[in-house]
Amino acid sequence: MPEQDLSDLEYATGYEKMYGVTDERESYLRLLQSQLRRFDTLPTAPNCDKELIERLESQCSILAERGFNPAKEDRILNAMKVDFVHTTARIEGNTLSLQETSLVLEEDAVIPGKPLSEHLEVIDIAAAFDLMVGFVRERKRLSEEVVLAVHRVASAHLEDCEPGEYRRDQRYISSSPIIPPPPARVPTLMGNLVAWAAKAEARAIETAALFHLAFEDIHPFQDGNGRTGRILLNFMLMSGGFPPVSLKADEQGVAAYYQAIKSFTRDIEGRDGSAMVDLVAHRLEDSVGQRMLQLEQEGHGRGYVPRT
Repeated sequence: MPEQDLSDLEYATGYEKMYGVTDERESYLRLLQSQLRRFDTLPTAPNCDKELIERLESQCSILAERGFNPAKEDRILNAMKVDFVHTTARIEGNTLSLQETSLVLEEDAVIPGKPLSEHLEVIDIAAAFDLMVGFVRERKRLSEEVVLAVHRVASAHLEDCEPGEYRRDQRYISSSPIIPPPPARVPTLMGNLVAWAAKAEARAIETAALFHLAFEDIHPFQDGNGRTGRILLNFMLMSGGFPPVSLKADEQGVAAYYQAIKSFTRDIEGRDGSAMVDLVAHRLEDSVGQRMLQLEQEGHGRGYVPRT
């Protein structure tokens, strides 16, 4: 084996750096190393639906004027929580239906024929959602402590996982040629991402969606990244005065969600996350619409007509 200098290749193992690799393996390692430059570029959304985002902001301003608090418990928030837990678990492969999820969460029911792991999964996600809402009520800012706390609860019963701890091994994404960064990079990348979100000049909806994309690309945990990322997405939306969102868990909805993540991850140079921003905005349109309808119904008899 010819002498090689692999010291700059972060994906190379200690054994490979000591004893060398084939030319083919070295080329692959250098390709992976070059892909890491994507984390040097800030995420953007130049092609997102700005008009929709402006309309949603205007509607939320109306809601705020009328005293809307996204973290105040009521029937709509409770229903949204159950739907969020169901869809988030469904995206991860959980087979509980919406009705079954509701029974588990609200009636402490045990669903015959369904594995205990699926019951525990929805219970953990619901607990993490509650924790997140509590953080919003306390006006906590996004921080690594918040990220780790949400993951600790959301992933409490996942196997092959250290809840609340960044991963210490290399993870891979099935069917994707783009590999998450080496574990040694995770703490720095997460610190930079949280700092970026705190200073981002983009609108709250854009910042939340772009944070979610970058978070999933870093893949900071051994498992539970998706559920944690979607809870943090809602944390950022609700902290900005918006109601929470629930992604669609049907085949088309899941495909659109993963395609938005894939297109962003593969955009090494541009880091265009417009697809995810639009996806979140369209789901938020439904949530805001529910609240605007509630406001209109409550305003009947007082002569109040919401602006559009």
